[in-house]
Amino acid sequence: MIEVIRSALPTRCLYSHVVVSGQTIGAVTRIRYDGPGVMVPRVFGSVFFYQPSQKINLCYGEITESATVNQFAEVIAEDLDALRDLGSGVWADTVVNPVRHVVEVGIQEW
Repeated sequence: MIEVIRSALPTRCLYSHVVVSGQTIGAVTRIRYDGPGVMVPRVFGSVFFYQPSQKINLCYGEITESATVNQFAEVIAEDLDALRDLGSGVWADTVVNPVRHVVEVGIQEW
């Protein structure tokens, strides 16, 4: 799966916020992957691919659902505060008071 995602980068995405499973934002992509996943419990900083909606999701805080996720990466420790800020901003601008922003995010190997 990681090779499929890597081959699609860099990409520009529309971010959304989940409303059921806690503090998680999703980048809607054109990536299509139907192979096996690495299903693990989600935690703060998890980066996973949600196949049904073709999203790269990032957990930026509290998790309210126990379902496992198809994790392929994690946010590095020094970027967790920035992730929390990004998630809060996406929540505010997509759920609380919807507005449109273009935000550039670099995704790279660590």
